[in-house]
Amino acid sequence: MKKFVVDCLRTSFSAWLMLTKLTIPALLVVRVLMWFDLVGYFSIPFEPLMTFLGLPKELALVWVTAMLANNYTCLLVFLNILPLIDPPTVAQATVLGCLILVSHNLIVEGAVCRGAGVSPLRATLLRVLGAALYGFLIHKACRLFGLGGDQAGLLIPFASADPVPPWDVWLLSNLKSLVFIFLVVTFLVVLMAVMRMIGLIKIVSRIFQPLMRLSGIGDKATMITIIGMVMGLAIGGGLIIAESRSGKIPKNDIFSSVTLMNLCHSLFEDTILMAFLGGTLWALLLGRIIYSVLMTGLIVRLSKRPRGQSILIGRKYA
Repeated sequence: MKKFVVDCLRTSFSAWLMLTKLTIPALLVVRVLMWFDLVGYFSIPFEPLMTFLGLPKELALVWVTAMLANNYTCLLVFLNILPLIDPPTVAQATVLGCLILVSHNLIVEGAVCRGAGVSPLRATLLRVLGAALYGFLIHKACRLFGLGGDQAGLLIPFASADPVPPWDVWLLSNLKSLVFIFLVVTFLVVLMAVMRMIGLIKIVSRIFQPLMRLSGIGDKATMITIIGMVMGLAIGGGLIIAESRSGKIPKNDIFSSVTLMNLCHSLFEDTILMAFLGGTLWALLLGRIIYSVLMTGLIVRLSKRPRGQSILIGRKYA
């Protein structure tokens, strides 16, 4: 029993330490960008795309903020921009929510991908392009079927808040987050170890095997992928880092798993958060799952073609 506890704690701490080393520099970069109000300059290239997606160009700043920071910060930016635009429709709120859900917190989560052995540049490009494609499909679907023309019912209170808190508040908040992540990773490592011992992982893997097989994910990565999709990329990435170091998961499955988690993760928290914008759950949740599974399956299969690995995975990471 003692050996079991020590092994789990060692594995958890190793994964958490790697996550911390990767995350802190990324958080500092985002903090500096927000502190000097440089985020707005990054929205300029996205304005034509926002118009193409049926969104006001001012909302480019919201999406860029989500990509560089996180969903909570971009919601505050959204509230500040609302007086500058016409009240968004349900379709516009849904498209914006989909863009944010697929591509947010790219710097930090890209660092997690690098720790898991996946190219952060390719993962970032995948999420940005994947978000734009999904947003375009939702936009076209809404126009084709005449959906979402009503004004969005915003569920966010119009309260002022500081998107760039003082350094001491920012530091304490992130320290609490890192401690929480360590506790969650430890719990999940122990849970997976117990599930592996009693054979429950095999049962769960069989249940979700058809869906994972469609994405090109092997049995050994099924449970971690499901956890990452539900809990978030930081948690799933931490488990992938731990498992990849142990050599229990093949590289191909790691790539497949991280690809799916990049497109679809934190199903509960992030989906509820984006629902506050007034979008519809059929696109924010169900549609995103279907789109992510099909897109991952396509990417995994294309990566197996000649030159596919060097283009989609990168020679350094293949």
